[in-house]
Amino acid sequence: MDSLSTANYSDQSARVLVGSYNDPVFGLTQAQAIMQYRIDDLNTKIPSSAIFDSVILKMRVDFYCYGTGGSSSQTLGVYELADTLSSRRDYFFNTITPISPTPLGSTSHMVNRVFYTQEFNDTDKDSTITVDVKLSNDFGKRLFSAIDPEDINFTDYDKFKVAFKGLAIVPTQSDKIIGLKPFDIIREGIVPTSFLTLYYHDGADKKTVSFTFLRVTYSRIFSDRSASELSGLTKFHTDFDPGLKCYIQSGTSVITKLDFSKFYEYTDTIPTMIINSAELEISNVETSDEFTIPKNLAISMLKPNNRYGSHSGNDTTEYITFNQTITLADQFIATDDRQLFTLNYTATPNTYNGFPTFFFQRLSELREKKYPYWALRSVNPSPGKSVDRLVFPKDKIKLKIYYTQPILENQ
Repeated sequence: MDSLSTANYSDQSARVLVGSYNDPVFGLTQAQAIMQYRIDDLNTKIPSSAIFDSVILKMRVDFYCYGTGGSSSQTLGVYELADTLSSRRDYFFNTITPISPTPLGSTSHMVNRVFYTQEFNDTDKDSTITVDVKLSNDFGKRLFSAIDPEDINFTDYDKFKVAFKGLAIVPTQSDKIIGLKPFDIIREGIVPTSFLTLYYHDGADKKTVSFTFLRVTYSRIFSDRSASELSGLTKFHTDFDPGLKCYIQSGTSVITKLDFSKFYEYTDTIPTMIINSAELEISNVETSDEFTIPKNLAISMLKPNNRYGSHSGNDTTEYITFNQTITLADQFIATDDRQLFTLNYTATPNTYNGFPTFFFQRLSELREKKYPYWALRSVNPSPGKSVDRLVFPKDKIKLKIYYTQPILENQ
């Protein structure tokens, strides 16, 4: 699918992904972080006697980590964007924003997969790691000179971002993808956690000016599948049969398509049925120490042309039809109150299970208009904030229906 949003908004957890790794099944996967910045305080005034010292990008690590195990060095380059970003549009995993060819700076740091994973799963996080990159003095001086609370080119955001379009963090050497946190969301509101910091001095006084990333931020994610099992998967919205297995990958929006036509063929032979229990099960899931699998899966409606069903003018109709439980999946939105159901993973015996009884009862009742096609995808972790993937045998996904057929009077 081509409509997986990776943008960060103020009503959800914020993460940008950066890095790359080689997957024996899915090929090379790479992520770039694309970000706009804005001064933290528009009233900041720099004395005319002040002298610029340096500018440093400090990005908070949120400990999401995917790729090879162990500890390894990751090298990242920082570039200026060559085009502006707009807060009035969405940004997807395959949205291309041009990047200037000359790097502003680079850094290398160690990533310990075991430590990152432990911290990511720790509900009482107390560790803090930042990725620090010293950027070029030419860029810093240009930004330093622009700070003027009386200049409309600085105070008007639309004018400011024409001159300072944003930054891209690009991996140059990496075997892992990590998560960086531009801001955090707490009960009191949005709190910046990453900064572009200018250092300067005025006489003996050393001072700083901070820029935050509370505007547009998103992850550009792409895969080179040319030498992988999925080399034939080259087009969006197009059925691709890889053979004996099914595949799901967050981040690059690879989904497994489900076809419930056989369910309809069977239920059409029974005029009235009461579904007592429905179970959707995926067994014999392939597991790996390096390539962890999603914790939960969900399904989303597909149209016959493989576009998401809850989209365009029919949204309201389908939403009401399914008693307001239809997932708004044209952009992979999957909050707890809007997904149809989840399949939860159990390590023993490598199985996903979900019990969508109400859902299949509604399908049975709505036989005049059938909904056979659905997308099976990850919801935890969020597909737009991760690259977790899943492989399982095609013949190990089963739908089990237990039902009662009422005996009607006078028949």
